[in-house]
Parts: sequence; structure tokens; C-alpha cells
Amino acid sequence: MINPILLIVIPLLFAFLATIFKKSSKFLLLMASFLNIIFLLFVQNGSYEIGGWQPPFGINLLVDNYSFFGIILVNVLFLVSILVGFKNIKSYSIVLLIALAGLNGMILTNDLFNFYVFLEITTISAYILSTLHKKFLHTFNYLILSSIGSSLYLLGIIVVYNVIGSLNMVDLANNFINLSLNIQLLVTILIFAGLAVEAKLLPFNGWVRGIYSNTNSLTAPLFSAVYASTTLLIFGRFFSNILQISGTLFNIIITISFITFIFAEVSASSSRNMREILTFSSIGQAGLITGLFLMGGGYAAILQLINKAFAKTIMFSTAANIYDNNSSDAIDASAGIFRKYPLVGFGFTVSALSLIGLPLFFGFYAKFNIVNIAFSSNWYFPVLILFGSLIEGVYYIRMLVKLWVPGEEHEEATEKLTTKFSMSKIFVINVLAVVIGFLLIVGGIYPELFSSFVNNASETLSSLISYIPQGVI
Repeated sequence: MINPILLIVIPLLFAFLATIFKKSSKFLLLMASFLNIIFLLFVQNGSYEIGGWQPPFGINLLVDNYSFFGIILVNVLFLVSILVGFKNIKSYSIVLLIALAGLNGMILTNDLFNFYVFLEITTISAYILSTLHKKFLHTFNYLILSSIGSSLYLLGIIVVYNVIGSLNMVDLANNFINLSLNIQLLVTILIFAGLAVEAKLLPFNGWVRGIYSNTNSLTAPLFSAVYASTTLLIFGRFFSNILQISGTLFNIIITISFITFIFAEVSASSSRNMREILTFSSIGQAGLITGLFLMGGGYAAILQLINKAFAKTIMFSTAANIYDNNSSDAIDASAGIFRKYPLVGFGFTVSALSLIGLPLFFGFYAKFNIVNIAFSSNWYFPVLILFGSLIEGVYYIRMLVKLWVPGEEHEEATEKLTTKFSMSKIFVINVLAVVIGFLLIVGGIYPELFSSFVNNASETLSSLISYIPQGVI
């Protein structure tokens, strides 16, 4: 057994070393990422007190089935992302190492203020990484909105500390129901508004289109899979087993989630650039997953989170590579490109079909559980989900047809009509496309392979967050 604090300390240590050995910074980044993956094998559930101070006075980390699932997902996705975008890392190794430390800290911490600190570390890293595309106005927009969000979250936990006298998440969960309704309302709204900026929910997501639609092969999987998954996991933690909301406030928040889902899917259907479509699709998926967490459908939410994270890793990486090499990712201009790169096309196609939720793909099992949990709530949630999924299916099928088949509808697809666009340095994307495509198919045929692990993680969300005696050091 090792202390999970190492998952935060190791990246910070290697970031320090990278400032000294700058020429080896990429190697240090890779080494730290691999070490974190190895250390995950030795992490056990438990409450870990740091520095000998017992909670609520000291810093403590909580590893339960949910956070354990979270750090596995985030660290694997992070490693995949830096392998895909290795050529674009340039001098950003230190920033990436700090980002990895912050992401792990956000998932593991059991303290509201420490979460704020890790959130700040992570978002500052994201601001810096977003400058890679040289669209500084979008970065500035992101900085302003994110700063407002984190300020609202900070204000929320100040209120918590004032009324409870503790910033420990377990203390908040245990005492929340005893607070006056006005305080419950104020704390929930402030924390929700703070998290909604990073979770990409309306009306707090004005920064997303500018950042996501201009990503390169490094930042595309990082933002769409790593950062997005972390934020959604945190949202699930707060609104499943810390804050207990009901009544009008619950209706308002879940309405925001589903409005985000529908509006984003409609917006995606009217776009013609690959990264822009994927951006709106990511916003829509965020709305759907947050809605599922709010409904108590943790199992379905985690299934869809996995489906989205791996599918978007391949799809965004492909779109970003096409843009990096051709200065455009317009679908019409890329017509037939998968005929030239069939392995990438295979991974992209399987990912898209899995996101749609067609049978034989992992996404079908996820969508089946989503609809099941929606029907257990009322009749209009499943209607909205099916409507959004139908729109999603239309624009993804339209995109796939164009990317596989060049020419107009009345023309025979020939090599002459195939796009002149090209992709380069796609060995990693090829390998990932095959591996992830294969896993999404296997997960669709034999969902039992993953369901036990996901079920263990989701069961944690069915009760209030609590200390785990074993593992205290």
C-alpha cells in the first residue's frame, strides 16, 4: 500500500526537476505519467491524513471506490493524451506536470478549500495550455469566466465554514440537512455556479467554443477527455453524496442540465467543422451526464462518461491532426479522408457509433441504462434523451458518410474525388484507434467485463461521503 499523496507529489517533483533539466523535460513528463500509473496499482481505499493532523483540522485524502475509479480514468487518459500530442508539448512539460498534480488532487481531496486550491492549479494550467493555439482572446474569455466561477465556489465554502465551522466534505455532507433552507439554497447555488463553468453547463459555458474549437493534437484530448472527465466526476461527487438538493432548486438545476444537452446537440447539427461539432457534442454530453448524476443514476452516468472520454479522445485527436496538417477541419474539404487512413477511420467510426448508442457498441449498453434510469423518473426525461440522441445520430452519420465517401450524392466515389488533405505522425493515433475501437466493441458485446468495476464506483454515490477507517496513516 502506498500513500495516494504520491500521485500529487510525483508530478510536482518531476516538474521541479524539469526546471533544472529542461532538455529532458519531455522524458520527465513521460516518466512521471508512467510512475503514476504504476503507483495506482498499490493504492488502497482509505482516509489518508497528511502531516499527522486529523480531519477536519488537517489535510486528508479520501480513496473510496469512486475516487479510485476517477484517478485510474484520469491518469490513463492523461498518459494517452501526451502520447497523442507529444510533438506539440514543446516547452509545456512543466505546465502539464502541474496540471496532472492538480487533477489528481481535485479527485482525491476530502477538503473543500484544498479542492479550491487544486481547482485553481488545474485551471491556471489550462489557461496556459490554451495559449498554444494563439487565440488569446479566447483564453482571456476563459480566464474571466473561470475566475468568476471559482470565486463563486470560494464564496460558497466561506458560507459553509461560517455556519459549520469546518471545510471537510464529510462534515458538510453530514450537517447539510440540518442547515436552514436559505443557507442550503445559498451554498448549493454558489457551488453549482462555480462548478458549472468547468462542467460546460448553460449559461456558464461561453468560453468552451473558443477553446475547444481551436485545440491542437495535444490540447484536444487533454481538454475533451482529461479535464472534462475530472470536472464531471467532481460534479457527481458534490451532487450525489455531499449536497442533498430537492424541490424547486433540484428542478431548476436539472432543467439547466437538459437544456444544455438539447441546445448543444442542435448546435452541433448546424456546424460544418469537425472540432466545432465535437465541441458542441461534448457540451451536450456534459449536460446529459450531469443530469444523470442529479437523477441518482450514477451507474449510467459513469458508463456514459467512460464512453464519451475514450470516444472523444480518438475523435478530437483525429480532427486536430487534420487541422494541424491542412489548416482546416471542414467536413466538406475532408471528404473521403478515411479512405486514405482506414485505421484512424475505423477508430473514429466506432467511437461515433458508440456515442450514438447503436447495438454492438459500448455506448448501446450505456444508453440502455440511461433510458432505464430516465424512465424511472418521469416520462419527459426519456423523451428529451431520445430526442437529443436522434439529433446526435443524424449529425454523426452525416459526418461519417462524408469522411468515408467523397463526392456529391449523385457521384460515384472515386480516388479522384478524395480530399487532398493529409494527416501526419499518426502512429499513436492509429494504435489508439484500433485499441479503443476494439474495446468499445468488446464492451458492447460483453458489458459484464466492465460493469462490476463501474458498479462498485457508482454504489459509493448512493450514500453520503464518509471516512474509511482502514488506510489511515
